[in-house]
Amino acid sequence: MNLLSGEHLLVSSNDDKIILTDQRIHMRDKIWGRSYQITIFLEDISSIEHLYRNNILYIILAMLSFFLSVISINSGAGIPAIYACFIVGGIFLSLWLGSRQRLIKISSKGGGALCFIIEGMDETYIEDFLHKVQEAKSNRLKELPGK
Repeated sequence: MNLLSGEHLLVSSNDDKIILTDQRIHMRDKIWGRSYQITIFLEDISSIEHLYRNNILYIILAMLSFFLSVISINSGAGIPAIYACFIVGGIFLSLWLGSRQRLIKISSKGGGALCFIIEGMDETYIEDFLHKVQEAKSNRLKELPGK
């Protein structure tokens, strides 16, 4: 990323995938082998979220499978059907646990959102990064005329 005139680098993380300057936040990454970039000017940030996300469909299917196994036990179904329901339920439960992700989502007013996974990062580092983004936005708003 090339800096604009008068722009200063504040923080660079994730091997320069996320770059915070005193004017904007920039992310570059690859999805399915294709690179993409998103840049949000600090004054356009509307929200910053630190959240957990998972695939709710997996836990629903796991509960359904376990429920079917209980029904199979009460209805006198065969042992292979009961085991199959328990195994399928266990598979869906493990898929649900594997789909859990911690991420940061920075949304802009009327535009796209900058969203990145933060697995393996220390909680204090995450809090420090979020504080730096908020502080940079505050400083940017003070610099702009009419704000």
